[in-house]
Amino acid sequence: MISPHAAHAIHSTDLRDRWQARANRRIEYNPGPLGGHAAVVRRNEFVTAAYAEMYLRNPAIYKWAGMAALTSAAVGRGMYMTHYLHQSRLSTAINLFGREVAAIADTLGVGNLAVFHDIYWQHMAYESGGLPEIRRAFRAGQVPRAVYHAWRQIDDGRRTGTPALVWAGNRGLLHYEQRTILQPAVYDGNERLWRRMSGWVLSPIPGQLETIDDFEPGANMAVFEQRWRWIETSMLPRWHALDAEQPARVAEQLQGWLIGGPPFPMPMRLKRRVLGRKLALA
Repeated sequence: MISPHAAHAIHSTDLRDRWQARANRRIEYNPGPLGGHAAVVRRNEFVTAAYAEMYLRNPAIYKWAGMAALTSAAVGRGMYMTHYLHQSRLSTAINLFGREVAAIADTLGVGNLAVFHDIYWQHMAYESGGLPEIRRAFRAGQVPRAVYHAWRQIDDGRRTGTPALVWAGNRGLLHYEQRTILQPAVYDGNERLWRRMSGWVLSPIPGQLETIDDFEPGANMAVFEQRWRWIETSMLPRWHALDAEQPARVAEQLQGWLIGGPPFPMPMRLKRRVLGRKLALA
């Protein structure tokens, strides 16, 4: 007979695995090799739709998921664009070699899946079991303290009707994902390459036609402190305003991804920006 203590330990150990399995099914993902370009792009569409669905379930709470849907869609555009540049051998248009373009495409796919793997199961757990389910995962060592603190802020904000707390908690989730998950998966070791891309990558927030180089000339996306300044002082306020002032616009865009539309128009149109040799996705 299994003792109550042992049963609790088994339940705690299995908790993340159970939620992770559900999250994987949501995007039709079987752990293993990432697959070819078509598989990675298709998975990105599923990831984008999953984030959009979570946000639309409760826009007042899941602010991170809404911004993540916008960002994941931008990742999809980036993967499509880099694949197009590589296949057409037009990578020299942005001063990159073919192997560098391929490296960007690979790291975008890796980062997209790494973030989903780390945090979407937590959203599913919270949606189903509230903070007690997150607490169980925290006590089992499956949720870091900083992330648990962020979920507590979100839950406190929900219970007390304090939007500032909800936003603070979602900001905490965003900071953790950028610093702890994306930094090593995407940026570390690729500083020179991302510096060359920093004048090309637009903010994912609709209507914000800004690169990190526009925000802070000479900044490098691969440097966490510089990237976080851009996110915290420029992107987040834009997302906050869009979420508060144009909820119908946000819902319409995210619903389009949810029902199966691709997270970017095809074919993509390239337009040369007026200042410098920058290409924007339109």
